[in-house]
Amino acid sequence: MALQGKIYNIERYHIHDGDGIRTNIFMKGCGLSCPWCCNPESQSFGNDLAVSMHKCVGCGRCISACPVHAISIQDGNIVTDHKKCTSCGVCVKRCFHDARTLFGQDMTVKEVMEEIRRDQAYYVRSGGGVTFSGGEPSLQADFVNECMRLCKLEFINTAMETCGGAPSDKMLKAAEYADTILYDIKTFDDDKFQKFSSFSLRQVLDNVKLLRERGKYIILRCPIIPSFNKTPEHIDRVIDLALENGIHRIDVLPFHQLGSYKYKALGKSYELSELPTLEKSSVAELAWRIENASLTCVVGG
Repeated sequence: MALQGKIYNIERYHIHDGDGIRTNIFMKGCGLSCPWCCNPESQSFGNDLAVSMHKCVGCGRCISACPVHAISIQDGNIVTDHKKCTSCGVCVKRCFHDARTLFGQDMTVKEVMEEIRRDQAYYVRSGGGVTFSGGEPSLQADFVNECMRLCKLEFINTAMETCGGAPSDKMLKAAEYADTILYDIKTFDDDKFQKFSSFSLRQVLDNVKLLRERGKYIILRCPIIPSFNKTPEHIDRVIDLALENGIHRIDVLPFHQLGSYKYKALGKSYELSELPTLEKSSVAELAWRIENASLTCVVGG
């Protein structure tokens, strides 16, 4: 049987997650459930149904299609019971208005490579390539490894975005053919980290060291969340981690609300709905501390 990966999205023409114009392959499943996650559809390892009610015209075709009777009309509105829903995707096929989306698709290496090759000319012209994101790509290490190996044979630049939350053997396998590792550092407080992670903070920090020992080029990325880690002390710890491991760039990613609408569509609650978006100017002091340590800092990634 052909090697398959569980993917929830493929986006083309990205310009932030690595150099140049890139194709982002979003892998399903993550060992973390960060409250500020802008891709909540990535967290589970199974399929997820999202319902965009602003697109729904109330035709009711989805109601008769649902095999587990998870969809009904209440007070004149179409309502989906996400607890009953098995994310089979039947209702998605019956919706003519794109109000329903199934996140999660099993794809072979061959199928993914066909998608990557579509924009190969843009990679060459812009110095771009492909970035495996998620979710956590290293939790599907064999699949990511094989895709990147084939990319390298075709001289396609490769990057992997990771939260570091994976066993070391999987992390090293996934990153074997990666040119760049975009490595998230969220906190140095293990008690805070354990509230949303199935992995230890020690594992995350050890993986940084292991990747550097194998000569991997790492960019540290710091999502800055008010009331969680928006402090000079946190950034100083990130700077120390960079200097200890010969890492020369730290990206500062100010908190935003761009993915907040997804939680409602997935039938999930969003804890940070009242938190204001951070302007770039609000993290200027943190960026200055990084630059003052003779490191490169990019605000926004």
